Amino acid sequence: MANCKSHKTSNLLSRSQTQDEQAFTALYEEHWAYVFEQAFIRCRQYDIAENITQDIFVALWDHMEELGIENIRGYLYAAVKNRVLNWFEKEKRYVPIAELLIEYQAATDSSDTPLLDKELVAVAEALVKSLSAKQQLIYRMRYEQELDTAEIANQLKMNRKTVQNQLSLALAQLRASLALLLVLSKIF
Repeated sequence: MANCKSHKTSNLLSRSQTQDEQAFTALYEEHWAYVFEQAFIRCRQYDIAENITQDIFVALWDHMEELGIENIRGYLYAAVKNRVLNWFEKEKRYVPIAELLIEYQAATDSSDTPLLDKELVAVAEALVKSLSAKQQLIYRMRYEQELDTAEIANQLKMNRKTVQNQLSLALAQLRASLALLLVLSKIF
């Protein structure tokens, strides 16, 4: 029985590599649950696991001809592991300003901390307002409304990669400005 299933999967894989849509759909249906389960085990977030699963199958479809996959299970396992690691790395890099402010507050113990906090919150808001209109909208949707980039892209009718790029640019600008302000506030 296992040999029969392996042969069926191998056949679907070889047919999918020639962009046979029905074969790819069958391969997708056969392995979707496995990929989702592996992603969920690692990230423990349903929507993230679902996004990672979809991204893996989209990439698989886009690059099926050039990949030359012999072991689909092994490929999918490695793809999940890499996507989840990339997600973890990205999440560490994208720290919202609110979290930076909490870290700053925890690090300061002076009596004028409440005044500095108010000033810092005002500066942070001014920094967000200094972003382009599109970056500001994407930033607020991501960190105030807590939408993921796929949801933002869908609502704004944009490509997800464009949303991710705009968010990266906005965060880099905010982080650089805020870091400089934090350093200056420590000096003075």
